[in-house]
Amino acid sequence: MDDAKLFDARVHCPHCGHTVHLDVDTSEDEQNYEDECPNCGDSIYVTMHREIGDDKIHLRVTADDEQYY
Repeated sequence: MDDAKLFDARVHCPHCGHTVHLDVDTSEDEQNYEDECPNCGDSIYVTMHREIGDDKIHLRVTADDEQYY
């Protein structure tokens, strides 16, 4: 059985500013992944964190993959 919980997030591409719709899987509290801007084609790096105390989802969108190193 699939326990995926999807959340539709609207973020701005850090390269071109285009609004990007992301389906964020909230079944895990911490995630790092890469997506592609449909407008300019550049990579968007996303960090998702769920705050347990307030059950809010926090997204960080960056233009480089420095967060992975």
